[in-house]
Amino acid sequence: MLVNQEQGRGLSLKPRVIFFDLGQTLITGAGQSPRRMVASRFDLSERQTRRVGRLIMTHPAVEPTSLARALKEILVDHDLRDLQKGLAEIWAGQSRSVKEIDGATAVLRSLKSSGIELGLISNTWHPLFEGFCENCREIAEMVDYSVLSYRLGIKKPSPDLFQQAITQTGAAPGSCWMVGDSYELDMEPALTVGMHVVWVLSAPEREKTLLAQVLRGDKARPDLSITHLEEILVFFSSKGLL
Repeated sequence: MLVNQEQGRGLSLKPRVIFFDLGQTLITGAGQSPRRMVASRFDLSERQTRRVGRLIMTHPAVEPTSLARALKEILVDHDLRDLQKGLAEIWAGQSRSVKEIDGATAVLRSLKSSGIELGLISNTWHPLFEGFCENCREIAEMVDYSVLSYRLGIKKPSPDLFQQAITQTGAAPGSCWMVGDSYELDMEPALTVGMHVVWVLSAPEREKTLLAQVLRGDKARPDLSITHLEEILVFFSSKGLL
């Protein structure tokens, strides 16, 4: 467990709002990321895949047809009808695949019952969020703030997404927490705007380079690192924050 030792961080106040990342923090989806699913379906180059990834996470589409039209502007050599058909299939599969990570509902229920507001800060697109709302209804109903890349047109690690989240709450940055599985996308930008952070190391092999940098002191330590969400409750209780 990595715990921040900086005295100035201050953990004496109960959190006002705790924000969570979605994918690999509260939920799982398809085995591949959305951009990789699109790349595989349409046989894209790596350059095309990167451009498509940026687009689908920041385009406000709430149905696949309009997103397919936007993709056509990038994938000019692809037939629009094929793009629409393939994207509709990926869209539907993404929504169906969403599942809660074990224990997530119980953890958020405990936090909510203690008077803490809950939020989301996530790089996502509509079918995954749609699947979350449908398949994880209790969690979705507990969420007070949803700060989503496809709605705002910006994506993590931009600190602007986190600043907008804080602004929505009307709370002081130090009373807001961010819980996520990526140091680059969740921890670093949240620390930049003054939030407290919990790093979910459910798959530490994906974060090994950044973990080494944190251990060496090259990057700021999170307030807490965990492998399971339930550890949040243990930590907050031990600090008298619940």
